[in-house]
Amino acid sequence: MDSFDKGKLPPRPKILLIKLRSIGDVVYNTAVYTPLKRCFPDSHLTVLVEKPSYDLVRNHPDVDEVLCFQKGSFWRQLKFYWKLFFKNYDMAIDMHEGTRGAIMCFLTRAPFRVGHKHAKRSFFYNVKLEFQDLEPKFPLDYQVALIKKLGASFDQVAPVIHLREASRENARKILLEKGIRPDEPYCIIHPGTSKIYNQWQYEKFASLVSILSSRYGLQVILTGGPGEEDQSQAVIERIQDAPFTFIMADLQELAVITEGARFAVCHNGGYMHLSSVLKTPVIALFGSIHPRVWRPLGARDVVVYKQVECSPCNHKTRKKECYAGDAECKQIITVEDVLEGVDKILAGNPESRI
Repeated sequence: MDSFDKGKLPPRPKILLIKLRSIGDVVYNTAVYTPLKRCFPDSHLTVLVEKPSYDLVRNHPDVDEVLCFQKGSFWRQLKFYWKLFFKNYDMAIDMHEGTRGAIMCFLTRAPFRVGHKHAKRSFFYNVKLEFQDLEPKFPLDYQVALIKKLGASFDQVAPVIHLREASRENARKILLEKGIRPDEPYCIIHPGTSKIYNQWQYEKFASLVSILSSRYGLQVILTGGPGEEDQSQAVIERIQDAPFTFIMADLQELAVITEGARFAVCHNGGYMHLSSVLKTPVIALFGSIHPRVWRPLGARDVVVYKQVECSPCNHKTRKKECYAGDAECKQIITVEDVLEGVDKILAGNPESRI
């Protein structure tokens, strides 16, 4: 099917949009909420995400309800699925394309269960849309293409994170408590990654802290997300006599702090995409994944990637030493490579963005 006849939906339709997986996927998914709501202006739009992404969605003005799926016991998950079963959605849109999302879509019993025609579990859908004619290239393009086929139009493709004023105030307090004034330029180093084989060496992050402070006169904020405490601590233990601030905050507060930074240094992943969408330039360290598809999309973002024979890799081609946090593709990225990116960003951004 090339398109959907939106006239088939009843008045004031209840629409469920399913977008599981990582923070980066959900960051880009925010680009479709306003066009979807504009296409179905009297609809009730519910977005289903996983817990780590909840704060990215719940304040969006065009989202009426957010469901938060949390993995847990069999009975806990069964209770969640049971809830979906009786919600009586008129349309369920699976933008996850994994097994779980397809099953959720099917269990809604929605008269219109929408998904990509070529998804592996497309047999769970009864509205299978083809959008290769739109020639999507990046993950964001695929999400936009599916919603376009439902009849939505886009003035511009612009993911947007809506931050609460309370979160802005809390972030300001955190910075002041850490001794960082509103007029003081700072940068962020975010050393955490969910995959050990994607880890840049801790001593290089530590060296970067020292250089950014002494050479550029910037306050350095080391940040970490849930589950990344050990990685942050490993960097802290290796910092020698250099001033820095360590901040752990919830996702909304971290976003506010990131928004005020001159730039952020991080691995490819959810935080990279979040920073880029917030228009904070990122220096993104790529290794096991090729940046051709997953690179950040900001105009001033810098990608550091050293092509090695085995990159990009998968579980079949990945070497043993990579699972010990010693991947060659990250070994050969030097501190100077990152500093070249810093110079490029600062050359085009001489004023503080705070």
